[in-house]
Amino acid sequence: MAAGAAAVTLGRRTALSQSRVLGANETLRVGVVGVRGRGQSHVQGLGRLPNVRVVALCDVDSKVLDARVAQASKNGDDVGAFADVREMLDAGICDAISVATPNHTHALIGAWAAERGIHSYIEKPIAHDVWSGRQLVAAADKYEVCIQTGSQCRSMQANRDVIDYLKSGDLGAVRLARGLCYKPRGSIGKVGVPKDPPTSVDYDLWLGPAPMQPVRRSQFHYDWHWQWRYGNGDLGNQGVHQMDLARWFIGVEGLPAQVLSFGGRWGYVDDGETPNTQVVWLGYEPAPVIFEVRGLPAQKGKRGMDKFLGASIGVVVHCEHGYVTMTGYNRGAAFDLDGKKLRDFKGGGDHYQNFVDAIRAGDASKLAADARVGYVSSAMCDLGNRSYRMGEQRPNETFREHLQAMPELNEAFLRVQEHLRANDVALDTDLVRLGRMLRPRPDGSDQPRPQQRQGFAMPELV
Repeated sequence: MAAGAAAVTLGRRTALSQSRVLGANETLRVGVVGVRGRGQSHVQGLGRLPNVRVVALCDVDSKVLDARVAQASKNGDDVGAFADVREMLDAGICDAISVATPNHTHALIGAWAAERGIHSYIEKPIAHDVWSGRQLVAAADKYEVCIQTGSQCRSMQANRDVIDYLKSGDLGAVRLARGLCYKPRGSIGKVGVPKDPPTSVDYDLWLGPAPMQPVRRSQFHYDWHWQWRYGNGDLGNQGVHQMDLARWFIGVEGLPAQVLSFGGRWGYVDDGETPNTQVVWLGYEPAPVIFEVRGLPAQKGKRGMDKFLGASIGVVVHCEHGYVTMTGYNRGAAFDLDGKKLRDFKGGGDHYQNFVDAIRAGDASKLAADARVGYVSSAMCDLGNRSYRMGEQRPNETFREHLQAMPELNEAFLRVQEHLRANDVALDTDLVRLGRMLRPRPDGSDQPRPQQRQGFAMPELV
């Protein structure tokens, strides 16, 4: 195995024994947790599969939950309604659950389900931090359940074809994999004083393991993505999809040997804490991964986003004799060094069906994106953010001097500088946060345990 990609020391398991294995014609009973936004896609995606029935809905917002239950009833579906996921898990009505709650609760809910022998499909990122992700992988192993992360790109035929193409050697050796998240993100506003949560929300349950604190954002739902205690910024929101693909394409399974990030939150002042402009370098062998986040448009006052070799949200794999650009979850193309197209890649897949098939087979090795896959790719994002947060603000000139020894990062910085200039952000006066170089242990065992509230602590298994 390549240096910097040592295997996670948690054991890999295949056959399931403790959880109930279902026959091909037996109904799989599923509960969906978090049904305001993405969870509705889970309801639809799982509910349309043969011999799969959504039997329960769970949400800490009673207004959202009541609306979804009423919608299900209108469609002729009789579903249980729960505010506390633990009550749903203990009701004995679910063989599996899907989870689309805020990031900081993902791993905990998956671990609670595993303890009860219940399978889970958990939206990306599968964990909010490295420590919790490790515990979730251990829970999947200990309780022998299927845990699928919502990295649906792993089920797309186009991406599997890219893997085969890169292995063929037609483009030569892979030199660099680049993930891109150029996605418009405006200001979330700034509140003068802390706000109360919506009266329909059980705030204690919403917070889960996070410390009790007042709400400091105008929009309660969704904008938690840009606050550190709950979200991971766009690096761990949209970007984890492309981060996962970049890692898959270079053929590594473990954590990187080194991680360094830089960036800032420019263009507005608001209650968001995560950077809207960020570059992360991950020191893998045989090829590094660079990830780029841009939330500002290509030019101030315009709506369009920048593109790099044809992609705004995608992956570019740089090789000796050309490159591959994936411009979507299931589409892309290969080019030679002169930009001549060599071949197209397209073709989808059904990630929900893969999850159900693995449960029915009683074999977690059939999962396209199991807990381990989700853990490593989520950890890459968390490490990038951790490097950034542990860094310090630097003047532009000293920053550039620091990066001159790292040509890949320096090239990215020069493009970031042009991007910010087009948005009237002048780095000759604004400071850049340069992160600390991290050197994580291959198994992530040196990463800190997050602060957790009593009653919502993640089980510690490794």
